[in-house]
Amino acid sequence: MGRALPLLAAVFAMAAMPYAAAAHPVGVRIAHAAPSARPQARPHAPAARAHAKPRHRFTLVDASSGAVIRTRPNGRIAGTLPGRTSLGTVTWLWAVQTSPDGRWARVILPWRPNGRTGWVSLRGHRTVASRIWVRADLSRRRVDLMRGDATLRSFVAAIGAAGSPTPVGRFSVTDPIATGDPGGPFGWYAFGLSGHQPNLPAGWSGGDQLAIHGTNAPSSLGTAASAGCLRISATALGILKRYLRPGTPVVIQA
Repeated sequence: MGRALPLLAAVFAMAAMPYAAAAHPVGVRIAHAAPSARPQARPHAPAARAHAKPRHRFTLVDASSGAVIRTRPNGRIAGTLPGRTSLGTVTWLWAVQTSPDGRWARVILPWRPNGRTGWVSLRGHRTVASRIWVRADLSRRRVDLMRGDATLRSFVAAIGAAGSPTPVGRFSVTDPIATGDPGGPFGWYAFGLSGHQPNLPAGWSGGDQLAIHGTNAPSSLGTAASAGCLRISATALGILKRYLRPGTPVVIQA
């Protein structure tokens, strides 16, 4: 399956190299937002509403200094995120909503169960504007590289088998990483995702994190054969590597 946090750490048996934040992938624009003024204490602030944005224009949040996750802007603390993943990659978060005052963002969380979101203060955090994302269509067994509404490339993929179907939902890239084993079951590269597989096959010991990765069984592409991850070709991985970065949105649909 290829869960890139515990799985890559254990199975790939290599030293993970952190993502180089200085190398800007294609189609990404970094904006250094000035720190906000002193945050206002609003324990009874009205519920935040989404700002209108161009279709498929995404905001990514640099959480390299860690992040406190709240249930709502200025709300109760739900937990914290470290500044790096367990593979050493700098933490970036996909913001799916911002508060009316622009001081807070609701982000996709790498927590269980899938689909959890929380609010982080944007004070002192830089943000990235991007139109690059990945759409995985399980019915078509395709992984599409997208820029806004346009499909840049489309790749045939292996999806989860009947007993371990690939979860659907909104996720983000957490760990772009070279496996160190091009001939291994995960190919030469993998993109760990923020999602988890709740339906692991019996006897599976590789962890539950979802990933897009390669394969040493190319005949499986286009079939339902994995433990939940998305398998694509080595060539497809090379193309995605040019565009994807930590925080890149990945939407998996049935």
